[in-house]
Amino acid sequence: MNVGLRPRLFLRSLLLQAGFGDERRQGLGFSWIIDPALRAAYRSDAAGLRAARLRHLEAFNTQPCAAGLIVGACAALEGRAAAGDAGAEERARAFKNSIGAALAGSADALFWGALRPLAAATAVFVGIVLYRARAASPLLIAAAAGLLVFNAPALTARWLGVARGLAAGDAAALEACSLPAQAWIRVARATALALALAAGAAALALPEVRAHAALAAAALAFGAAFSRAAGGPLKLVAAAGLLGTAASLVLGWAL
Repeated sequence: MNVGLRPRLFLRSLLLQAGFGDERRQGLGFSWIIDPALRAAYRSDAAGLRAARLRHLEAFNTQPCAAGLIVGACAALEGRAAAGDAGAEERARAFKNSIGAALAGSADALFWGALRPLAAATAVFVGIVLYRARAASPLLIAAAAGLLVFNAPALTARWLGVARGLAAGDAAALEACSLPAQAWIRVARATALALALAAGAAALALPEVRAHAALAAAALAFGAAFSRAAGGPLKLVAAAGLLGTAASLVLGWAL
């Protein structure tokens, strides 16, 4: 594999979802991501390149931030197949199907179920603290903080995943399984809860909120209860937006 392959696969992996469809899920995106590796491996074998491209157009689905490891490993295995390893082609297909499903569950819990709430809690906490300090542009800084908390580990996972996949091939699955993902999830969720509670306490200390503390507490309790029956994050966000708008209209707060 050439030296410039890793950054190319990493950058392309950011567009994995662009070709998402019901029939092949992320198959089209995966095929586009790995294409530079296939062209490098089969540069003198047009028939082999065509067959490899068709293989990687098959249905595929995993958590997007975990896809880098699978892309890198499949790229390494395709390189071995082009060099004459008879079993590498089938190992690439088996690895892609098995590890994609295995990583989806744990990576969903980490990135969607732990890091995303942590990023949201960080943004709210930073925004309220900066607002209390009368800092300039507290909302913009808070949004930047939330984006950083999520995207720093997400982009790192993609970058390191591509690197380890290219270096270890299908053996990278063992390295992925040895990661303390459950510990990371517990720490992220506990931190998100602590930040959310701290943000709530800081908000209730604001003069414009303190006068309506009982109403704010009731709204919080209603939102927490409603979230259990919301049926998904998008419905919960919509409900929170409607509830916040109603409270702003009732209390005369600026929207």
